[in-house]
Amino acid sequence: MSSEVETVQEMSLIKGYWDKTYSPSHPFNHSTLGIAFSGWAKPDQALSDSAKIKDRLVGHKYISLGGGNSNGSFTQEILHSIITHIKNGKFSDYKGIAFDIEEGEANLTSHFQQAFAAAKNKNLKVLVTTSHSAPYGISDAQTMIETFIKNGNIDYLSPQLYTSGTETENDFTTSQGVSWKDYAHSKAAIVPSIVQANMYHDAKNRLSRYGVTTSGFIQWAN
Repeated sequence: MSSEVETVQEMSLIKGYWDKTYSPSHPFNHSTLGIAFSGWAKPDQALSDSAKIKDRLVGHKYISLGGGNSNGSFTQEILHSIITHIKNGKFSDYKGIAFDIEEGEANLTSHFQQAFAAAKNKNLKVLVTTSHSAPYGISDAQTMIETFIKNGNIDYLSPQLYTSGTETENDFTTSQGVSWKDYAHSKAAIVPSIVQANMYHDAKNRLSRYGVTTSGFIQWAN
């Protein structure tokens, strides 16, 4: 009986992967979600780069906005552009948008919330991923994540359990004063981004010690 329950639980897991526009990626068996990752926060660049790999994505197709360098840094102007693009149906080829929030200006929380609401109004799923427990390059990241944890317009929160993306084990370092216990109160499902799919069991068990229930994972490695 327990094995049947385990099987049902495993079947319901999110099994996603980041497919990089600049480096060929290969989905693992039974991927349920594929994210086109370009590293661009600007929507026109992200859409242009992602179009090249969109058709090869396996599972529900997502497009990523943002990343861990200056190309992926968010500003109020960029977020207003993203909102306009969402309202104009520019992301209609995708099932959802993955916001990779790592660098950006302060005081963007309400603008992100407007973007999430706009996406939901277009029946797009919303995934938010951050560097470890909070964006490293945003000065008010702690307040931002505390707000996101309560936000009903976010479907998935995906803290990254790595820094370089080449680690051989999960890195549970926290950032910006946000603890893993904070994630226990998330309205969104927690689906950590991990280097390899086979590291999920460890991620699930370690996060459960903080009261966090995970609903799957997203693999970073190609």
